[in-house]
Amino acid sequence: MNQIKIITVNYKDTAVTERFIRSLQKLDTCNAVDLVIVDSESTVQTKEQLELLAKSAPFKTQLIFSERNTYYWGGAALALQTLLLDYNGPPQWIIVCNNDIIFPQIDFIKKLSALDPDKYQVIGPTIYSSVTGKNLNPYMDQPIRRLEKIYLSLFYINYVSARIMQIALKWLKKSAAIFKRPVASKIKKIYAPHGSFVIFSNQYFKRGGWIDSNYEMYGEEVTTAEIAKKNKIPIFFVPELEVIHVVHSSTTNHSWKREFNYAKTAYLYYKTAYF
Repeated sequence: MNQIKIITVNYKDTAVTERFIRSLQKLDTCNAVDLVIVDSESTVQTKEQLELLAKSAPFKTQLIFSERNTYYWGGAALALQTLLLDYNGPPQWIIVCNNDIIFPQIDFIKKLSALDPDKYQVIGPTIYSSVTGKNLNPYMDQPIRRLEKIYLSLFYINYVSARIMQIALKWLKKSAAIFKRPVASKIKKIYAPHGSFVIFSNQYFKRGGWIDSNYEMYGEEVTTAEIAKKNKIPIFFVPELEVIHVVHSSTTNHSWKREFNYAKTAYLYYKTAYF
């Protein structure tokens, strides 16, 4: 078994997963990676296409098929349940990521392998948005504060008023410098990494960390942060590791109301479970 295992989730469109594999295989020492693909809500067609991709990949690729829709974080949880990894041995690094990721650094694997898994137990890398070009990390520097909790309680009352609040907040952020975060350029501890690409060392799981998938979407950042905090596991932003997120390529057909309901369900869950 290799020292790096990547878990990603395919949902219907295997072309996105194919692009992910093609990007990954361009990296130096890509054969040092084991890839696991969870096929969420599998069909005969997706199974056939993924099996062809797995056969042609230059690294070991394991497929896990699910007839139900696992969603993203649930797919990662299913993979770990299926793999039954021994966290005392390899892999040292377990990456959970969207399949709409591109690797712009040919030496990404080398850079990650050089880090100490005992020190860097959860890593949020630089994640460039394909839409804005901005870095999506750190997702949250600090835990949710009291005023933010009040805002969220109001936000999730109704999807119409929530949309108005979201648009107003975006306008304020563009207009007021007070809302602008300084660009982080050094390794530092953070509260929560962006969920589209999270790097876990085996120490995260050895110390009690786990993948909480008791919701469908939009809860992976806060649940990971709270699990890490409870188990005194540090989370680091490591800017020298870089990927690109082709934003929302897997959710472009979701309406605002549907997105709101997913987010509200996740919020009510982690509000009860962690706060």
